[in-house]
Amino acid sequence: MCSVCLKEKRYFIKGYSLFNYKDNYIAKIIELIKFYSVFGLVGLLDHFKEEIKEVDFWDRVDYIIPVPMHAKSIRKRGFNQAVLIAKKISKIVRKPVCYDCVIKVRQTKSQVGLSMKERKTNLKGAFGVLKLKKDMKTVAIVDDVFTTGSTINEIAKLLSKYSIQSYFFTLASTPAMV
Repeated sequence: MCSVCLKEKRYFIKGYSLFNYKDNYIAKIIELIKFYSVFGLVGLLDHFKEEIKEVDFWDRVDYIIPVPMHAKSIRKRGFNQAVLIAKKISKIVRKPVCYDCVIKVRQTKSQVGLSMKERKTNLKGAFGVLKLKKDMKTVAIVDDVFTTGSTINEIAKLLSKYSIQSYFFTLASTPAMV
């Protein structure tokens, strides 16, 4: 975890990002998936099966939870890229996805371009619990990019109120934001 992140209270145990978002090819792949609906690119994760399986927390994870989008955003975009990634990861690590455990209850501004403080404020109270599983003790929250961790941390904080521990897995992470 970066030095900026270490200063913040974290509700997740730890996480793993497969790539560095500063890599222009990785950034372009994520852009093509997210904004141009090139869903086949999620299949590239099959080429990294061994690396993904080696992540040391999968054996403790009961469910995978994709970062939810607000219903209006899904209608506008037509899909949630975190769901596509979670489905692929689920097949690789053989853990079930809980699609309706956490929902985004409040529409928020895009996180792009916001400072760490603005990101935290923007997401405060944005998520809610819908249907938790009785056997859910530990989850892996899945998203496309980890920037400041505000999104994942807010979901992990929510889940911690139900005594659920959280890890995270993202396609990429960005260098520390200052």
